[in-house]
Amino acid sequence: MSDENEIKIDLTNAKLDMQTLELRAARLPEAMREPFVWLGCYCREECGGEVDLLHKRFLAVSVEHDKTTWSKILRGMWQHDSKGRLAPAPCLSETKFIRAVNLLKNDSRIKEMGGRIPFVMTPTAQDIFNYIDLKRSPDRVNRFGVIIGETGSQKSASTGEYARLNNHGMVVKIEAPETPSMNQFMTDLSRSYGYNVTGSYLRKKQYVLETVTAKRTVIVENIQRLHDPRAGDKQPIFSFLQKLQEDTGCTVIMTLTPTFEKTLTGGLQRGFFEQFEGRAGGRRTFLRLPAYPPEDDVLAIAKAFGLQQAGQHADYLVKIAKEEGRIRRLFEDLQDAKIAAESEKEKLTIGHIRAVRGED
Repeated sequence: MSDENEIKIDLTNAKLDMQTLELRAARLPEAMREPFVWLGCYCREECGGEVDLLHKRFLAVSVEHDKTTWSKILRGMWQHDSKGRLAPAPCLSETKFIRAVNLLKNDSRIKEMGGRIPFVMTPTAQDIFNYIDLKRSPDRVNRFGVIIGETGSQKSASTGEYARLNNHGMVVKIEAPETPSMNQFMTDLSRSYGYNVTGSYLRKKQYVLETVTAKRTVIVENIQRLHDPRAGDKQPIFSFLQKLQEDTGCTVIMTLTPTFEKTLTGGLQRGFFEQFEGRAGGRRTFLRLPAYPPEDDVLAIAKAFGLQQAGQHADYLVKIAKEEGRIRRLFEDLQDAKIAAESEKEKLTIGHIRAVRGED
């Protein structure tokens, strides 16, 4: 008869897919579960599943626990021996584990932003965050969300930051494939949960259905690419998302352009679109982003770059944000101006922006 404290541990199984990680996380103290899942996903996605490389990443942030410790933890042996029996003490204390993961998280965030335009929490970005939070609430009846905005209206940057902040796996974001390919869509979605992309379509689909739960959120960017105008009301990818939400209770957030909304509401697919209106709680519940960046957004971005006396130049900055590219145009000019100012060891001023735009 086996000891009640024994658990079955497959020492040959170093899988780091979402299902495996969550099964292992369930045996840990609650405070360790989210950091454990994050660490497993980080090892899978950033280290190619190699514990040796993960160990080196920890050493780089002055976390010096040996690689055997990390291997044991990731394999579900935090407080169990090689036979699955409960050990007298864990291989690493809960406090030290959480501290180590937080250090790695912070380092990962800094490196992610290296050389990139920084994310700025503008009022519009906050609206997007609040909208997703609302749709994810456990007591919500309608857990479909629709965000409508022009290209350059902060949709992608905001949903991407939301997914990054809301831990690996719990919120995933995927870009719609270039064409309405069900196979490619399933590949992208299953990969976001750690599935081996070489598997068959049916296995990928089964994996997604087994992994997605009511606690999960799927964000699909640019759903206009998923729509096949030749198919009329029969849209396989949209139908799959509807069924996935109905069967699992998960949250589905979709972003699209105003042009695509007009195509659906004014064309032959009107009936098809009404299905999504109902599941989202009606068109009035859609989040509609401003056509052009409002002044509050523009000033928040300018101040984040350190622009001196930004408020005095609001009209000029808003004008830039209304050029082709919209908010991206403003970020580009601010970034170029910031680089120029730093090279001269000066604070960023409106003069630097005018100079990089060739307006001096």
